Amino acid sequence: MIKKSLNKYSYVEMISGLSEEIGISKEETQGLVDSILSTSNSRNINYEELKEEIITFLVINIFFLISKL
Repeated sequence: MIKKSLNKYSYVEMISGLSEEIGISKEETQGLVDSILSTSNSRNINYEELKEEIITFLVINIFFLISKL
């Protein structure tokens, strides 16, 4: 039970942290995180690594969009 609470806390903390770092709303961040978590094994998630991967993904996409202009 304690592990489940820790995972929920990490989930909420990750959404808040990403929202502040990226500058998008918490609802949009939650949608992004939920879509990524739905395709991964939720038992073996390292939230710090997931957070870094999301930021990397967004930065790559931003540069791709800029280069298309």
